[in-house]
Amino acid sequence: MTGHFAARFVFPRVAFGVFSGDLCGERLRIPANKCCPECVSSSEGSCQYEGVVYGHDSQWSPSPCSRCVCSRGAVSCGARPCPPLSCPGDQSPFVPAGECCPKCVRKGASCPWQGAEYRDGEEWAPTLCSRCACGGGEVRCSVAECRPVACKPHENLVIQPGRCCPQCVSNPCLSAGTQHQHGEQWQKNACTTCVCDRGQSKCHTHTCQPVTCDEGQTKVRRAGQCCDGCAAVEGSCPYEGVVRYHGDMWNATGCEFVRLRPRSGGLPDGRVRARGMSTGRK
Repeated sequence: MTGHFAARFVFPRVAFGVFSGDLCGERLRIPANKCCPECVSSSEGSCQYEGVVYGHDSQWSPSPCSRCVCSRGAVSCGARPCPPLSCPGDQSPFVPAGECCPKCVRKGASCPWQGAEYRDGEEWAPTLCSRCACGGGEVRCSVAECRPVACKPHENLVIQPGRCCPQCVSNPCLSAGTQHQHGEQWQKNACTTCVCDRGQSKCHTHTCQPVTCDEGQTKVRRAGQCCDGCAAVEGSCPYEGVVRYHGDMWNATGCEFVRLRPRSGGLPDGRVRARGMSTGRK
């Protein structure tokens, strides 16, 4: 390694145009996996509604009784249309609690229940594990019955979100203070990969092959790598506390890639060179 190091940095620059006149109707957007924003036409672009971006011609329902449409960058909302309804003589149209459109229910005495009115013959689920029905002015409710469950020694009995009955789930694994679920994989270090198997952490360590370097090179262990590699004897660079070697390339930020290059004479000079990105509109 050389005894002295020098670093030169060129940071990314973003230049924005002035939005007026012929730029009316445009907006800035940063595409996925990109660094710099770009101008897009609102007439052909997407819409933003309550923090969510919707594509052109897409439709969504912010509530059971409303529907919104994105058209050429503009959002328009209105009442959700209901299909035509024709009820038999012994039934009448009724809008159930929490719904938008009416449905046909049998005529008879309704049932008041927790501030809501239910028609004769109507059914509803007040909780995830119960169901009620209105019949002749009376509310009849039943609770779901769960079958007996016997878990294995490596399992726990839990109730998953969105489910009523408990079920057996394999015990998690604890590694370095982090909990991993059954089947989950993680990288313990650069050379070791682990998987959680029914509460047991099973790890595999990668075996490195012998390395023989050419003349003018030396054996090095690069940051984040498991096995040794070869690098030029001269031309290494310290960058943010990590030693980089001649020819290495790495992503310094979301907007620049860095690579060590030789001098004009072909020999490494131990300098970091970063090329920034810029964007603008003429």
